[in-house]
Amino acid sequence: MKKGQTALEYLMTYGWAILIVIVVVAALYALGLTKPCRWTGTQIREFADFKVENPLFTVGTAGSGSLEFDLSYIKPTSAKLALINVSGSGSGTYQPTTEERLTSESRRYTVTLSDVNIAKGDCYSVDVTIYYNVTVAGGQEVTYSTVGKISGVAS
Repeated sequence: MKKGQTALEYLMTYGWAILIVIVVVAALYALGLTKPCRWTGTQIREFADFKVENPLFTVGTAGSGSLEFDLSYIKPTSAKLALINVSGSGSGTYQPTTEERLTSESRRYTVTLSDVNIAKGDCYSVDVTIYYNVTVAGGQEVTYSTVGKISGVAS
């Protein structure tokens, strides 16, 4: 009889411990503390020749949204912006209607997004491709591109 009681106490102790762990993990998940972007914050990576700052990913209605960021060209010369393409948690394109020169002076850009597949407060991750033209010796324009990643919490 003593062995049965010891075994039952052993199982009950571990049962309560496992139940408490499940409740704590569920609470952390419900509070959104398991989302990595909440711990890492906004991250901007891999943009060659450009400085990207202050991104803001906004979720709209019916799968729409926008991505805003400050962009400056870090080379000593200037370049002409051809196109900005965004893909990932949303997709969209910004194409200038007039000639826009990229210089070391920062300028705010807004890309209107469609196919936004996240909700407000969720983590987002987008690939941003910037196409730009640089005038080389002889006056010829050459098109270059750079791809970078922006991630964070959607607002």
